[in-house]
Amino acid sequence: MLEELSVVGKRLPLIGGVEKATGTALFTADIKLPGMLYGKALRSPYAHAKVVKLDTSKAEKLPGVRAVVTGKDVPHKKYTCNIMTYQLPEPEIFDRYLFDTEVRYVGEPIAAVAAVSEEIAEEALGLIDVEWEVLPAVFNITDAQKPGAPKLHDFAEGNVAAANMPLFPYGDVQKGFEEADIVVEDTFHTTKQIQCGLEPESVIAYFDHTGRLTVWSHCQLPHMLRRMLAYLFDLPEGKVRVIQPFTGSGFGGGTAIVGEDVCSALAIKARAPVKMVWTRAEDFACRATREHIAELHAKIGVKKDGTPVAMELKVTGDAGAYMGKEISGCAVCLASNITNYEFQNMNNELTVVYTNHLNCEAMRGFGGMQSTFAREVLVDEVCEKLGMDPIDFRIKYHRKPGGLGWFPGTAITSCGVEECLRIGAEKIGWKEKRAAKKEGTRRRGVGMAMMAWLSGAQPMLLEHSNATLKFNADGSCSLFVSPGIMGQGILGTLAQIAAEELGLNYEDISVVYGDTDLTEWSVGTHASRGVYCIGRAVKKAAEDAKAQLIERASKMLGVAADELEMKNRRIYVKANPEKGLSVAEVAEDSIYSHKGDAHQITVHASLEPTEFAPPWQAGFAEVEVDTETGEVKLLHWITVHDIGRAINPMVVEGQLFGGAAQGIGFALWEDTVISQENGRMVTDGFDTYKIASTLDIPEKFEVVLVEEGDPTGPFGAKSVGESGIFTMAPAIANAIYNAVGVRINDLPITPEKILKALKEKEKKEKEKS
Repeated sequence: MLEELSVVGKRLPLIGGVEKATGTALFTADIKLPGMLYGKALRSPYAHAKVVKLDTSKAEKLPGVRAVVTGKDVPHKKYTCNIMTYQLPEPEIFDRYLFDTEVRYVGEPIAAVAAVSEEIAEEALGLIDVEWEVLPAVFNITDAQKPGAPKLHDFAEGNVAAANMPLFPYGDVQKGFEEADIVVEDTFHTTKQIQCGLEPESVIAYFDHTGRLTVWSHCQLPHMLRRMLAYLFDLPEGKVRVIQPFTGSGFGGGTAIVGEDVCSALAIKARAPVKMVWTRAEDFACRATREHIAELHAKIGVKKDGTPVAMELKVTGDAGAYMGKEISGCAVCLASNITNYEFQNMNNELTVVYTNHLNCEAMRGFGGMQSTFAREVLVDEVCEKLGMDPIDFRIKYHRKPGGLGWFPGTAITSCGVEECLRIGAEKIGWKEKRAAKKEGTRRRGVGMAMMAWLSGAQPMLLEHSNATLKFNADGSCSLFVSPGIMGQGILGTLAQIAAEELGLNYEDISVVYGDTDLTEWSVGTHASRGVYCIGRAVKKAAEDAKAQLIERASKMLGVAADELEMKNRRIYVKANPEKGLSVAEVAEDSIYSHKGDAHQITVHASLEPTEFAPPWQAGFAEVEVDTETGEVKLLHWITVHDIGRAINPMVVEGQLFGGAAQGIGFALWEDTVISQENGRMVTDGFDTYKIASTLDIPEKFEVVLVEEGDPTGPFGAKSVGESGIFTMAPAIANAIYNAVGVRINDLPITPEKILKALKEKEKKEKEKS
């Protein structure tokens, strides 16, 4: 049982919540600067082509146009939109130029215009004269690897950027399969999910008279965006400033350059502020989407008693036109399989192929979404052959604390998955419903899946975080952090951590964020790192600040520091609580002292975690399948999540509810359709791309938190940011199998796929009889 705390664990209002609720919050698209211009990009209509001629003279003469930029106006240097490259000791592939003369996907910008109005900018685009040489293109990994296929990049023979690359193997997997009594394998396909933020890409850039570039962006990694823009435009890093206003889009889409490069190029040439707001169609077709694992071949071997002997996963990733995060996405896909079960041997391999469509970056659940689907469906197949309940298998054979983490050299620090499994099974009525007779045209079934994720991507990636606390004379405190803001509630959570450690009230902490000029360097937000990585830096700074305040109070009171306690906004003698000072009195004395020892108490902490604290989760689904139409209705969903400790339970539950809605969409509807004829994005709006609405969410929709604490997390906390999205697809797929006896390994699970599988099943049954 965790100790009850004063601020941590309370359901406190979100920082910024009032502004959003009242409509006073300023998003990037709301900001208007004096003399601001409006930018538009000229995009390629072809998936693969060369620009033979590009004449911008007519556009430049149009009244109201202030700048037109092409490749001639920017440094000719290769870069990547994947700004997470700076978290690696060696950079990932730099394979693109800004405004290149060879385009490799529909929508790639070749020029841009800034004008006094959007209408004039749009008109100017139509005046740019372009002559194209259309080149052959390939739109899928099969065609891209055929002999004679068009070559997208000189360095990638056969369009393969990485071929059969082994990652994180251990043991002897071939020997393991030979010794296994039961071996199950299958091939799975997942979709290229779109982030679907309500705010389309919006960015403002301003290059002032001092040669300083300021960018307003919803980038989740502002300090690393700053570095890439400085590199791209040959600027000193100190001459680039990134500001993050309120953000209406995230889910991984802000871990890469989106439109900041084009907007900055316009601002540098125009010497004026430039705003670019994409249309919804541009946002769907030109913002890089989920890292697209096109194909996964999974294989599992176990002994007769269920002992996990061997697992192999081979993934083939479709990178699109440029590398982005495809290799790293495949790598995380493979690494995320290690944590869950005690396999004695494991082999992982990845292959990544270039094709002529939009490149792939990140989406919530990066990489792990794909492996969780394949692994958890295959584990259920293993259990069926064993005659073993899937929950019993998972309880018996999941990894335990001290066991191997997601990356060689890491060890699991805590695990509450057994409690998650038991709670979920009881709530959904697992044994009774699973064994119930399946008859009639509408058949019900239950399914489940489990997963372990991460709290930051250490040690694969640099997870350096900083936090600064500055005390004011009234005893309040300013907390300077740079987590990357997406509405996820991290600011309030960090304030709760600081307040708890300092013995202050939640309202005493003012959070300063969203500006690279004001905050120390920090990775930002990705890999569910906010609470665990940045929260630990905050706690470390608060511990130091608390020690300094107590030391000063000890001199003021004439009492040894170890005799003092700091709680409830006071510093007092433990043995005599009446004797003490308010924190405000101590802070005021430190600033306004006339004894020659004045200094404002300001404490900075840097932290780079080395521990691995996986959150664990079990997801349970009850479905009804119509055998005549193939329609799947989700009747009941339960997420049971091992959070360690919920700093703010309201925030944690919100993350899990929202994630579940996205995971349900990933399982049943979300399907990015790219034309195999011309490479155009067919699903370029909410009218063609189906996400889960409130009508699709079951009335029985539950979240349960398991809080057993983690020894390394701030006050025992682990992550939740991405975890809510993982278990839906495999649990729903397993529930469908329980209902109608067919397995669908190709997402999304559509009525057409179910009807086809039912017909094939019926045909096989007739052949047997």
